[in-house]
Amino acid sequence: MRVDVVGVAGIGFVLLLAAGCGGGSKQRPATVPSAPISTTTTVSMITTTAPSTGSAVPPGFVPLSFTAISENDYWLLGGAPCVAGRCTAIVRTTDGGGSFTRIAAPELQGLGPPGSQATLRFADHDDGYAFVAGAGGALYATHDGGTSWHRAERRSLIAFATGGGYVYAVTAGCTPDRCAALRFERSPVSRDAWTSSAMPFTPDGPILDLSAHGTNVWLLGTRAGQIATRHDVLARSTDAGQTFAVGDGPCYPGLGGGVTPSSANVLWVVCPTGMMAGAARSTDGGVTFAPLHLRKSIPNSTRLAPASDTAAVLIIDAAGASPLLTTDAGAHWATPRTPAGAVSWAWAGFTDAETGAALVQTRYDTAGRVQLQQLWRTTDGGSSWRIVRFR
Repeated sequence: MRVDVVGVAGIGFVLLLAAGCGGGSKQRPATVPSAPISTTTTVSMITTTAPSTGSAVPPGFVPLSFTAISENDYWLLGGAPCVAGRCTAIVRTTDGGGSFTRIAAPELQGLGPPGSQATLRFADHDDGYAFVAGAGGALYATHDGGTSWHRAERRSLIAFATGGGYVYAVTAGCTPDRCAALRFERSPVSRDAWTSSAMPFTPDGPILDLSAHGTNVWLLGTRAGQIATRHDVLARSTDAGQTFAVGDGPCYPGLGGGVTPSSANVLWVVCPTGMMAGAARSTDGGVTFAPLHLRKSIPNSTRLAPASDTAAVLIIDAAGASPLLTTDAGAHWATPRTPAGAVSWAWAGFTDAETGAALVQTRYDTAGRVQLQQLWRTTDGGSSWRIVRFR
């Protein structure tokens, strides 16, 4: 499920300005064992109550995070007015958005560093995760489809992904000022049985991106002491994170990047360069990358949402900017047909080659002091989009 991949980079840190985003470099991989150091199953059984489970979508619900396991079965985490101001809410549909019901939700409002946003990821019908990354954040899990949630007593979450029946995470000991002692962790999605191991490379900080497709896992970052080198580092695993091959990455050291796989072999990546960004694509699982040729400059916040190995939507997160769609691996780009009223696109992802979703910012509600967002859907590979109404 490509929509179930998320990386959290740059928590509480300022990026230095630089230039350049390398591509097409040949890597010199070295197989690095990721042997478990310890196994933990401890969780804090803080179970949420669900007085509204099965009820209608709460009035004033604003979606913030989307996750799907099929074209018709998906969930949204968001916020809704409550006695405390705004509270976390989760809604689910099993008919592609024709109707929604509310399920239980852990309270995530106010957690994490300033500006943090809650994220929801379901790996299957039963097993899901809701979290806020960084110092002061939290990770909650459900194994009964969201009927109840419990808090996993883990360290601060830096990056997160699911794939191949596993959940993967990079964790650290974080304070508001810094994160240290990073670890790579994983657990079967069906139960809380985490294993912790050394990182496949020693990163220079928490600016990392983690992604997965089946049992293939990729970890992008900068090796400690190599901030002045030409390339960052990409660690690649084909055995669900048990071992990694480490080589050159496609991006500039220290500035992060976002890797999104569309298959085990094809990766799409956006690389910040300080002021603007570059985009690239790999067809050999991340060993080499070729730059994508774009018809305009793109900001650092740009993201790629692949629908297949040859089709992707370029999400330009800037006021008034329209997304771009390629169906020929980046040779040509077109503007999709979209509803009116979008200020910017906050996120987009695809469940399969035809079906995708986007969270689109519309306007700021001054009375409610909240940024309003809509859920948009496509069923033609991103060529056209429509608004999904919550009912």
